[in-house]
Amino acid sequence: MQTSIRHFCLLLGLAGALGCEQKKAPAAPAAPAPAAAFEPTQLTQETVIDSLTAYGQAHPHDTLVLISTPKGDIKIRLYKDTPLHRANFVRLANYGFFDKTVFFRVEKDFMIQGGRTDQPNMKIGTYKIPPEIKRPYFHKRGAVGMARYGDDQNPERMSSNRDFYIVQGHPQQEHELEANIREFNLKLTPAQKKIYRTQGGAPNLDQTFTVFGEVVEGMDVVDSIAAMPVDQQKWPVKDVGMKVKVVRE
Repeated sequence: MQTSIRHFCLLLGLAGALGCEQKKAPAAPAAPAPAAAFEPTQLTQETVIDSLTAYGQAHPHDTLVLISTPKGDIKIRLYKDTPLHRANFVRLANYGFFDKTVFFRVEKDFMIQGGRTDQPNMKIGTYKIPPEIKRPYFHKRGAVGMARYGDDQNPERMSSNRDFYIVQGHPQQEHELEANIREFNLKLTPAQKKIYRTQGGAPNLDQTFTVFGEVVEGMDVVDSIAAMPVDQQKWPVKDVGMKVKVVRE
């Protein structure tokens, strides 16, 4: 199992493209030029906690998100007790940030990672999200987490503001799971161990990355994306774009 997600490179978003002005008809008044694409206030490390806390309080019931891809839909539920990560994801989804991004890294039997683009996109700031690592939330199959820089650059284990991943994983053999427990000094409950053995996951990521949600529908879509051909950088040969929206229950 590859663990190089620990050392992902964080890219900054570019400004959104502006619309083109249309020519007026000969006998009609000039049409107004389309407005520039709306961009959210850019957050900083100094403002991130207060801003995301306020946004989460203003959107207390937004916990269900639909990710639509060419392969089908993935529905994820965000955890309320990871409030900063929930608010950040909902905020970016509501602004349409993810709609210009792709799943840029795919590792079969490990995870699919999205949130970047090589096209112009809106600026959101260079902030990182303080960690919300909680033992009940582990990297079982379908877990949704945020990527981050490695411990050498980021000893606080703060999360990326945009790069998220969905665990595909694979069922763990007993010896494989025990090796992960020893190597990463994991504290897993008997129930968590059973899930790793029967359903699968990526225990090597536990207790070092923030898990802030889980897939509730569409793991077959995750499996389909994970099976796609990729280049040497694990980028799918054919781009897998997405549209992300908050679903009100």
